[in-house]
Amino acid sequence: MLKSFLGWLRDYVIYTGIVGLAEGVLGILAFGGLLSALLGNSAIKAGAIVAVLLGVIGLYILLIANRVEWRSRTELDRRLLQHYCSVLKERHGHSWRIVSWLESAVVRPNGDATEVITVTAIVECDVLDFFAIRTGAGWHQSERVRRKVKVNVKSLEVDGIGGTRRDVTSTWLDDGRLEVLAHFGSPASRGDEIVMVIEKEWPGKCAPLMRERRPDEFALKFACAIGYLEYAIHLPEGAEVACDPVGLVKGQHDFSLAVKRNGAGPTEVCLVARGIPPRLRVGMRLDLKKVR
Repeated sequence: MLKSFLGWLRDYVIYTGIVGLAEGVLGILAFGGLLSALLGNSAIKAGAIVAVLLGVIGLYILLIANRVEWRSRTELDRRLLQHYCSVLKERHGHSWRIVSWLESAVVRPNGDATEVITVTAIVECDVLDFFAIRTGAGWHQSERVRRKVKVNVKSLEVDGIGGTRRDVTSTWLDDGRLEVLAHFGSPASRGDEIVMVIEKEWPGKCAPLMRERRPDEFALKFACAIGYLEYAIHLPEGAEVACDPVGLVKGQHDFSLAVKRNGAGPTEVCLVARGIPPRLRVGMRLDLKKVR
């Protein structure tokens, strides 16, 4: 029996490490101290209460240390995965051509944003294992806020078929953007059409516009040419906003920009553009006048 216990203890320490063992010991001490505080005499109770407090504080410190350690490991794993995916992309010439990019963003009064992107692309390499996008708030956000950003990628649902989620990995880059990799269940081949729906929950993304009332730019830049772009921003009910195009010039580019006020509904700013050349930053600059 003792041999079995020692074997279990050895495996437990190997699996959880010293931090895990210390957590277990402190947990036992805290539980024992709690029983003594409830059942013992006054002197024992006083000592037990101190033991319980020390045990709880110790457990809290170890919990924080364990959480920091695992977060560090996770971030390292993400960076390594992002690095090797970049290597594969360059080595095997991963490329695609975007046929259409449909993006809709709902902006709440506190600056939080919910975005849905439907992207249709044609594979232009022999084998495509994953699809990558880089996205950001356009301004510096704290790490605490970044951890709350959520991104899902799924296939397009048509007549009840589709809509399953892809495996997604993401890494924060040094420039403050988030690189999202959507991994395919099976590789796509040259000429295949891929359609994905990207859903983003982004706390505080539009805070400069909504909270600070400063002009803000909603702009995109693509590495490849874009056949059709539709970008709609839905502002809170009663919002009055001024807008200008970004990167697009009348007479040089095929585009339209309009503000639609839906009475009691949200205000929509919509940009439609065609034939966008590679690496041209396009979008709109918004200036919130007021929200009734």
